[in-house]
Amino acid sequence: MKQIKVGSTNEAKVKAVMAGVRTYWPEAQIDGASVQSGVPDQPIGIEQTMQGALNRARAAKAAGADLGVGLEGGVMKLNNQWVMMGFVAVTDGEREVTVPTAGTPLPRAWGQAMLAGGELRPHVLAAGLPYDYAKGVVGILTNDAVKRDEGFAQALKCALAPWVNPTVYDAA
Repeated sequence: MKQIKVGSTNEAKVKAVMAGVRTYWPEAQIDGASVQSGVPDQPIGIEQTMQGALNRARAAKAAGADLGVGLEGGVMKLNNQWVMMGFVAVTDGEREVTVPTAGTPLPRAWGQAMLAGGELRPHVLAAGLPYDYAKGVVGILTNDAVKRDEGFAQALKCALAPWVNPTVYDAA
């Protein structure tokens, strides 16, 4: 049975990993581990967000598992548009894979405020929207059409491709 550690005890992140992993390994044991991301609480840019996911995955693997999984959400400017998106990283100690989630555009003022060290929650509340941590900002901005955990779960399913099709990846 596969042992998988999530580099977080956040309920939405653990739920996302359960959904993604159980697609391939229904009997996998999945646990969260309290680890540090090594990046700011609100990562800015692709590099910080990817590094946070990778740091979490490595720390989760080191906590004792076959696979360590790290999920990190961040804010970045892409083509002059502020976007909130995340990265999923998976490692078995030898192979490391990092893939992005889908992105959600942010109001320009929200993105600009992130550069000053802010967080998204106050902007959501100031806009008169109800903040729900489980839904995440993506759920709030898409009127629940996209759920936070679903976005991470989809990216994780993609990131696990080398482990579910090892002969294809090992032959290249």
